[in-house]
Parts: sequence; structure tokens; C-alpha cells
Amino acid sequence: MPVVQLQYKDRVISRHRVEPGGSLTIGRHPESDVVIDNAAVSGKHAKIDGLEGGYFITDLKSTNGTFLNSIMITTSQLRHGDSIVIGRHRLIFGYAKGEARPEKERAPLDKTVVMDAGRHRTSVPSADVNAYLSVLKGGSGEIPLTKKVTKVGKDPVCDIVVSGFGVGKVSFTISKMPKGFQVNYISGFKRPKVNGEPLKTSLKLREFDTVDIGAMRIQFVYRESLFM
Repeated sequence: MPVVQLQYKDRVISRHRVEPGGSLTIGRHPESDVVIDNAAVSGKHAKIDGLEGGYFITDLKSTNGTFLNSIMITTSQLRHGDSIVIGRHRLIFGYAKGEARPEKERAPLDKTVVMDAGRHRTSVPSADVNAYLSVLKGGSGEIPLTKKVTKVGKDPVCDIVVSGFGVGKVSFTISKMPKGFQVNYISGFKRPKVNGEPLKTSLKLREFDTVDIGAMRIQFVYRESLFM
């Protein structure tokens, strides 16, 4: 059965299974299945229902809304790897590896990532993308790691353009390796920080590692490994 993983910033708080034919309630009320103790979250904020044909997220007329892959929704079918933002918390929905999925799922939401610190050219990743960057600060959304080398920096030719004092034209790259991904420092007075520590040269990325550069913080996530 599917799993919903609750995160706050770069920390995993809890994991919850969604029963077929059942419901998972989300809110600030202590009787919710997923309790989010934050003033931005309504007492009864949202719910996930396992219905015939798939699983669906529904906003329960909350004050601040429910966002699916950066888009405010009322009700929408969930796909593997979807990101749900409620208040300052994020929930990742996914099926276990090898688990049967609905034959017909909604088409991917075509939403471009918006960043206060810069811009990005790629849309929200589809369920087929195994690795992506989740924007925790300086914007919102998910950035799929589909290229062999993803460039981050001030230069407009970079895949992710970030402004800020001391940020290099190409500050760092994320390279797809035979086994996993690696972050590489390239240039700039201000070095990127991985999990709060300045990046010296290169480092293999691990699940939920965070990278800070300029006003942006991103988190490295493997879709498949979340739900194995």
C-alpha cells in the first residue's frame, strides 16, 4: 500500500501507510492521522482517500490551502512521487517498489518551478524521474535530475540560475554517476554548503542531503528509495 512521508525542511518526521478504501486525515487537530502542529495548518486541513481507481488528496476548506506540486488544489489524484505542501511541511506520496499502481493516473501537472533566488527551465518531474532536487528555501517545487551534469550558478546558461553575493558563474554541478549522484564545487567566492558545511571539492550525495547557495536551499531526494 502507498506511503506518505512527512517532512519539515530537511528532516523526515514520520511515515504513514494509506489503506486501500481508507482515509488518512491531515491537520493540526490531535485526532488527525497525520498531526502537523503549526499555526499555518487548519485543524482539519486535508485528507487522502483510497478510492476505486487510485488515491486522491482533498483540501477540507483550509485557511491557507493545500498545494500539490506547487499548485493549489481542491481535489486531485495522486501519482507516485507527488509533493504535497501544507503550511511549512511537505508530504511525499509514493507506492512501494513493485507495488501495482492505477492503470490510469492523471497527466503530470505542468508547473514551472518558481524561485525567488533565480529561475529554472525545467517543469515538475514526472513519476518516471528517480532523483530530483526539492526546493526548501528561496522558491518552491521540484527539479528533476535528468541530465548527466546539472549546472548551478549566476550564468544565464546554467540549468539553475541563482543570484547572490559571491556566487560563481557556475558555482557547482551535480553529476549523474554510475551509482548515484555527486556534487562538485566549480567557482565563486561563496562556496555551496552541503548539510551546513562548505563544499571543498566533490562529495557523493546521500538521501536528504541539503545544498545551500545564495538565498536558495535544495534537498536531494531519490523517489524510489523513499518507498522500498
